[in-house]
Amino acid sequence: MCMRKLPRINYPHLSAGLALCLCLSAAAPVQSVELEQLWLPKSYLRHLPRLYDAARLVEESPGCEELLEGTSHLGRSTLEHPVFTLKCRNPSGQTFSLMVDGPSLMKVDDTRPGGLVSFEQLREEYELAQQRERERQEKARELAALEAQKQQTEQERQQWLQWWDDEFARRETFWKECVVALEQRVGGMQALEWLTTERPEPELGQEPNLESHPPLTYVIDFNAESYYGEALFYRAACRQDDQGELELDIRARRD
Repeated sequence: MCMRKLPRINYPHLSAGLALCLCLSAAAPVQSVELEQLWLPKSYLRHLPRLYDAARLVEESPGCEELLEGTSHLGRSTLEHPVFTLKCRNPSGQTFSLMVDGPSLMKVDDTRPGGLVSFEQLREEYELAQQRERERQEKARELAALEAQKQQTEQERQQWLQWWDDEFARRETFWKECVVALEQRVGGMQALEWLTTERPEPELGQEPNLESHPPLTYVIDFNAESYYGEALFYRAACRQDDQGELELDIRARRD
């Protein structure tokens, strides 16, 4: 027995057999298709169950957010072979129409071989297109992330190049200051002999980083003689403190 109450329809000549067919169709899972949305000329009323089934297929198809109406396509229909036109609204609110072949319940598409395509195939094609779009978007995100990483790496490289340019200039300047300060301090010693004649690699007070330049220490070895001619061996540590001030620490060297 049909338990579902059909929507009211203004087809006074709808036969009991036709009503039973619609009732059986409506016994399937509940859809939002209402018979009031469907209209057929009186001579086509016997195809109403087919139109109803076509409307359900269209409403469940990808891109159809809401079925608006359905009727026969008078230009392509015959009493024995109806073709239906159904209008939908897509998720963006735009309306579109499509044709459904009555006997086969396939979408009419003149670009396809045979001019028809099943709704199952349309759904498979839609899902495949969605999957490809997701993959495209994922690839685009990956490429964007790689490009951002590349730009960041290049920016850091440029920052480090500038940092080292500044650092080399700073080291050279500080070395000259150390030499001047040390000569002023020990220039009066006898038989002064400089063992460190070229700028050595400085000792760093911390690891290099882009935020600051580390304190420097240059180690300079030199020899001299005492008043009595005794050989003297010295090592000077020329340091740059946290405030950039120069400090000299001269001690005896043991070779």
